[in-house]
Amino acid sequence: MGNYPYQNPERTIRERVRDLLDRMSLEEKVGQVNQHLYGWECYEKQSDDQILFTDKFKEHVKWGGGIGALYGLFRADPWSKVGFENGIAPEKSWKLVNQIQEYVISQSRWNIPALIVEECPHGHQGLGGVSYPTNIGRGNSFNSELIKQSSQLMARELAAKGVHLALVSTLDLVKDPRWGRSEECFGEDPILASKMSEAVVAGFQGDLISEEASYLDQTVAEINRRPEQIGVVLKHCIAQGEALGGHNSGTVTIGNREFNDVYLPLLASTRNAMGVMAAYNDVDGVPCHINGQLFQKTLREQLGYQGIVMADGIALDRLQDVFADKVNSANAALKAGVDLSLWDETYLTIAEGVNTHIISEENLNEACARVLGIKFLLGLFDDPFIKDPSKTFSKLISESKALNLKTAEESLTLLKNNGILPLQQSMKKIAVVGPNADNIYALLGDYSAPQTSDMQKQTIFREIQKAFAATEVVYAEGCEVRNKQNQQEKINTAVAACQDAEGIVLVLGGSSARNFDMEFLNNGAVSSKGINMDSGENVDVASLTLGGQQLALLKKLHELGKPIVTVLIQGRTYDIQEVEKLSDAVLVGWFPGQEGGAAIARTLQGINNPSGRLSVSYPRNTEQLPVYYYQRAASKKDDYYDEPGSPLHEFGYGLSYTSFSYENLQVNTESDKIIISLTVRNDGEVAGKESVLLFVRLFGGSVIQRHKQLKEFIKIELAPRETTEVTFRLPKKALCYTDLDQVYKQADGCRVMVKHLSEEIYFAD
Repeated sequence: MGNYPYQNPERTIRERVRDLLDRMSLEEKVGQVNQHLYGWECYEKQSDDQILFTDKFKEHVKWGGGIGALYGLFRADPWSKVGFENGIAPEKSWKLVNQIQEYVISQSRWNIPALIVEECPHGHQGLGGVSYPTNIGRGNSFNSELIKQSSQLMARELAAKGVHLALVSTLDLVKDPRWGRSEECFGEDPILASKMSEAVVAGFQGDLISEEASYLDQTVAEINRRPEQIGVVLKHCIAQGEALGGHNSGTVTIGNREFNDVYLPLLASTRNAMGVMAAYNDVDGVPCHINGQLFQKTLREQLGYQGIVMADGIALDRLQDVFADKVNSANAALKAGVDLSLWDETYLTIAEGVNTHIISEENLNEACARVLGIKFLLGLFDDPFIKDPSKTFSKLISESKALNLKTAEESLTLLKNNGILPLQQSMKKIAVVGPNADNIYALLGDYSAPQTSDMQKQTIFREIQKAFAATEVVYAEGCEVRNKQNQQEKINTAVAACQDAEGIVLVLGGSSARNFDMEFLNNGAVSSKGINMDSGENVDVASLTLGGQQLALLKKLHELGKPIVTVLIQGRTYDIQEVEKLSDAVLVGWFPGQEGGAAIARTLQGINNPSGRLSVSYPRNTEQLPVYYYQRAASKKDDYYDEPGSPLHEFGYGLSYTSFSYENLQVNTESDKIIISLTVRNDGEVAGKESVLLFVRLFGGSVIQRHKQLKEFIKIELAPRETTEVTFRLPKKALCYTDLDQVYKQADGCRVMVKHLSEEIYFAD
């Protein structure tokens, strides 16, 4: 036990924070709210066992009398220029964290440790990290328990490496699939995203923070953090997917009613998270990073949020679109509740702002206190060092690989099947063709690390070879993802390879794959066009047409008269009307992660029965956007003059190798909830999983209600001919809307809808 109250673990975290804050200088407080450095620039790897700190790192630690947080110590990707030669091996990561902590603590008057922060949108973006399907695929699983389990494994992996905070995308909605970051969203629906967000928080953190009580009023011993529990920072807050025209970081024009009815339930899912990251966009002209109504009023006061608000990369510097200088930008962000910077210059000016009376030191104190509170909560003051995980690390990675495969399998969504799937093992020759068929990076999505040579072998083509061992399986690229030049020879080669094939597996789609020759902005977004890249951060498209010569390749193969199974590897929805017309089956793989090749092969075999359901309304083309399903039921003509207004496939659509029937819908009311029950039957000859989605349409009020809204979902598994009863208990507070006078009130009643079944119910006054 130390000599000061803040070093006494028997005191509450609030008491310890208050005591430490009172001892700190202005410069030390400013140091704690800064996350200025790129972690990979802080060390030089001499060998696997010798790491030297850079002068840049040492000077910054000296400047702040310590350091608040260090981002991306293990980030490995084309932006950071970190690979296997100069990066940190996963089993060695804990040693570097301990070395960092030892140095930072020794340079701090008060022995304040650092927070180690890493990207984990779909797995750790570090060498050897387990890369799961991106969120848009995982959303198609409609399996929140699976999301929780995978988050627990991600947390264990990161904790073993010494990481304290994981940055995880959960709060964005796909309202316009032209947006390049659509792949990071669980889908278009706020309830789906909120359930998945809650699962992510529970998986990473467990019960470290609870709305039942303030963690500040507990001791570290009472919180009793386990080593595998780490904090999660949910991003991005909020409404980034609403940007006009699908432009990354663009402007958002939603009003209060749309915000309350769509985004408030999603914001509520953050209540127990250790952090949220502010979004680049503005809402009605107000940049999120200075939106005090959002962070201070709604998040903290109304919803009881206890964590920190982290800036997005260099976003605070962008506030000079609004303010004349960085000091005034810093003042506005601190007042709005942004506690921790990210790479910007703006928060470096806070001391200057306090000394010139532009910035209130009280606002700085509040931000610093929240950062320190998280450090106490994670037990860093009492036990800052990581133990050698080598005895359990390989077992953890093995567990993660198995769950990764299951997650990938449940993410796959079958849109068409004329009976060709599953493929017969008796086929003598299968041709696997397409730009995404034999490239592991095509399967991973944005925010992915370099892959080992062994991992690079886990492509769709090679996994199909394994799955159909008695069949001749050949490969041809066919064409590139977007490059239109000099593709005819590749198409001809593919046609020749398919001449005597009994079936063709055609792997089309898009790509988020970066390479080390690209140029990047200082927030990591790509700034140079990759000729075969059309998805990911800062890669927005005007058209949803498949790129390059992919459709030309499909048409040529169709002329052969062979059965075609098209697999779509993608981070957004594309115009696939021609694909569905010319294919015998269409399977959407999204970006299915490291085990995606195996998951797709097992699905083509019939070992995995596809159970994914669309978490987005699938548009016909760009021209009819938006098509998200919960638009308001205004009295208008839904169809256009020249084409339908309906999506190609509705939200929740997806086929299986079996069929399910629904019957006997019953709806009953209790004082504070409605009880919905129904029976679901597997009518087929094979076992299958089914996502049961509960929608409502609200009645009453003086505003136009929405066509329908998802309120609950559950995933079940049924054996052949098995029947089960499904019951939902929906609280009446979930049946509220914002009325004409901006009052959030309960609807007069609703229509309950599950598949083709529906029943109306009205509530007594």
